[in-house]
Amino acid sequence: MTDLFNGLQGKTIGFIGGGNMARAIIDGLLKANQEHQLGLNLGVSDPNEDSCQAFAEKGVKACQPKDAHQIIEEADVVVLAVKPQVMREVCASVIPHLSNQLVLSIAAGLSVETLGDMLGGYTNIVRCMPNLPASVGLGASGLYAKSVSDDNRQLADAIMQASGVTAWVDDEQLLHAVTAVAGSAPAYFFYVLENMIAKAVQMGLSKQDAHTLAVQSLSGAGAMAMNANPATLREQVTSKGGTTAAALDSLYADQVGESFAKAMQACSDRSIELGEILSQS
Repeated sequence: MTDLFNGLQGKTIGFIGGGNMARAIIDGLLKANQEHQLGLNLGVSDPNEDSCQAFAEKGVKACQPKDAHQIIEEADVVVLAVKPQVMREVCASVIPHLSNQLVLSIAAGLSVETLGDMLGGYTNIVRCMPNLPASVGLGASGLYAKSVSDDNRQLADAIMQASGVTAWVDDEQLLHAVTAVAGSAPAYFFYVLENMIAKAVQMGLSKQDAHTLAVQSLSGAGAMAMNANPATLREQVTSKGGTTAAALDSLYADQVGESFAKAMQACSDRSIELGEILSQS
């Protein structure tokens, strides 16, 4: 067992809400549990009976929301994984069953302060902004905590690293930037892939070949950039007067870099706006 997962040994983690992101995190924890013999106990509350059945088949204790108190009271960590719009109602049902559990929220837009107010002044809270590639073990999550112990920070970190990588921010406002560069970013790359595949098909490739080649190229480029400067890599694959240079010249002329920056700013601005709206609701 790696030091990273030491803090998870024997822990009980309860999820309130069993949507896509909760499933991704749970799958990561199940994999870590099997590989490192952690003795984890996982539970989830979800109103969908089919979802509950699917979780139960994986060995996760599943129940309807009316019985969620059983999961909360047993838990070392309570993961709030419901839509921000219903968080206040959910928190009201959670409050009576909290003692000293760590609360980990993956709800977008809701600040630690707002969550604390919704939980009746509770302060043992870590806020997380994950992204969907957690569903394949390649998630990228930003985390922020105001007043939790080092042990609880490490616990939250281990939970999220079971399905990807993490980065902690010291200023909660920086989670808006995390949303722009990670939380929403998979959609940018999907958009690029859609257009690359469509153009390759127009050029004569089969849709399957276009899809395979484009996706592999993106995956390979990401792997290379993991431990290298993207600008350096770009220079290495660009020969003066060559095909790559021609493509890049076109991108520069169309100010694609500036368009990406503008899109990320729009994402961050909307994140700020939603946070303000949700904190007042």
